[in-house]
Amino acid sequence: MDKPSRTYISLFSSAGVGCYGFKLEGFECIATCELLEPRIKVQSYNHKCKYESGYICGDITKEDTKLLLHAEIDKWKKNEGLQQVDVVFATPPCQGMSTVNYKKKNEKPRNSLVVEAIKLIKEIKPRIFVFENVRAFIKTTCEDLSGEDMTIGESIIKNLSESYNIFHKVINFKDYGIPSSRPRTIVIGTCKEMKNVSPLNLFPSRQKEITLRDAIGDLSSLQYGEYDKNDLYHFFRKYPKHMEAWISELKEGQSAFENTDPEKIPYKLDKDGNKVVNKGAYMGNKYRRLFWDKPCACITTRNDQLASQDTIHPHDNRVLSIRELMRLMTIPDDFQWSELKVEDVVDIDQFLKDYELNIRRCIGEAVPTKIVSQIANKINMLLDFEDFVELYQPSKNNEYINNKDLCSNFYIETFVKEQLIEDANSTGSFYTCQFVVFDALRTLNINKDTIHILEPSVGLGAFIPQLSSIFSNANQIIIDCVEIDESTIKSLKDSLKKLDLGINVTH
Repeated sequence: MDKPSRTYISLFSSAGVGCYGFKLEGFECIATCELLEPRIKVQSYNHKCKYESGYICGDITKEDTKLLLHAEIDKWKKNEGLQQVDVVFATPPCQGMSTVNYKKKNEKPRNSLVVEAIKLIKEIKPRIFVFENVRAFIKTTCEDLSGEDMTIGESIIKNLSESYNIFHKVINFKDYGIPSSRPRTIVIGTCKEMKNVSPLNLFPSRQKEITLRDAIGDLSSLQYGEYDKNDLYHFFRKYPKHMEAWISELKEGQSAFENTDPEKIPYKLDKDGNKVVNKGAYMGNKYRRLFWDKPCACITTRNDQLASQDTIHPHDNRVLSIRELMRLMTIPDDFQWSELKVEDVVDIDQFLKDYELNIRRCIGEAVPTKIVSQIANKINMLLDFEDFVELYQPSKNNEYINNKDLCSNFYIETFVKEQLIEDANSTGSFYTCQFVVFDALRTLNINKDTIHILEPSVGLGAFIPQLSSIFSNANQIIIDCVEIDESTIKSLKDSLKKLDLGINVTH
C-alpha cells in the first residue's frame, strides 16, 4: 500500500516561491489563493496544483473565494481519499508592519488579513499551520474575529490555542542557510491530538552563513546593458547613464552619499531643471554597494532600482540580476516565471519588458524556498513518525505491526529497540512533549554564545531537538549526557544522526 502524499493549502501565496519548498518535499497542493492574477499564473507554470481549479485568484475576505477553497478540500476528500489537510501555510501582506516601508500609515485593515487566515484554520482544522511574516508580526495590532483590537499574537493564541500547541520565534534566515539577511517571524502550530509532534521540532536548523560570493560568484560580470548569452535571467538592467558616475568608484559597503565629489552625489531635477541633492536619514542604505564576503542585505520588492535599499552588485555598476536574486532567495534554477521555456524566448527585450518587474517584486515578497523546504522536510518526518506510532501498536500476542509501506524511514530502523518498546509500554507515548517545561524555558532571557544542555536521563533524546530549537540562535549548543549505559548512548547517537539539529549542536 502506497503512503499517501502529504497535503497543504497556501494562503496569500504570491508567485508561490516559498511554498514551492513543499512541492520539492513531495507535498501535494490542494489549493493556493492569491489576489493578483499574474502571480497565480506563475504558480500554474510550475504545476503546483493537481487540479486546475486549485489555483484560486481572489480576495480571501470574500465569501465566494472561501467557498472555492472549501470546494477544493471537498474534491480531495471525494477523489483522493483526503482525511485531513496536513498543513495550512499563510504569509499575509506585511506592508503595514515592515520597517522598510517608512511611509506607512494606519495599515490595521491590511494587517487584519491575518485574521482571515486564522478563521480558515479554525474551519479547515489542519494538522499543522505555519505563518511567516516580518519581525514585528506578533506585536502588530489587528482586528480580531471578535471585532476587538489586539495584537496578532494575542489573536492567534485566543482563537487557536485550544486546539493547537503554538510556538513562535524571530530568526534571521541568513543563519539558516539563506545567502541573504531576512529577519522574520515564524509561527507554527501543531494539533494537540498529535501527541508526538511539537512545533519546536519544525523550525529550520541553524547553518553556516553563505556569502554573496558563495552564492553568485560564479556568474559572469556584466557591462552596461549586457546579457549573459547562456542565461536569459542574468543581465545588466539599464538605468540613466549619468547615474553610473555616482556608483562607479564605490567600494564595498559604501553609499553614493559618501562621495566627496559633489557631482557624484545623487540628485534629482526640479521643475526648472535645477539639481536638487537627495537628502533624508533613510538615504543611508540607498545607492550602496554590497559586500562580497558577507550574506546579501535583505532583498526588497524594488530591487530593480539603484536608489532602493542595498541593491548594487559588489563589483559591477548595476543592480543584481534576476538570476542572482533567485540564487540569494534559494529559488531553483528551473523555476518557471512564464509559460515560455527560456530556450524558446526569441525577443529577450520584449520578454523582460513583459515579465521583469513582476518577477523582481515576487522575489522581493517571497519566503526563501529553502526555508520552507526545511520546514516541510521536518513536517514530513514528524508526521511519518506520528503515523508510525499509531501503526506500531502491540497486538494481542504483544507483537508489533511492521508496515513500512505506510511509514517512511524516519526512526523506524533506529527506534524499534527494546528501550523504545519499554518506554512505549510504560508511558503510552514515544515522544510526548512537555509544553509547560518549554514555555518556561522560552520566557527566560538567555543570551549566551554557548548553551549547555544537561540530560541526566537522556533515554533516546526525545527533548534534544526541542531544546536545540529554543536555543538555536546560540553559537554553540553542547549536549552533556551523564549516567547512561553504552547501549543507550549508541541509540542516542544513532537517533541524532537522523535529526537535523544544525551546525551549532555538538554532543
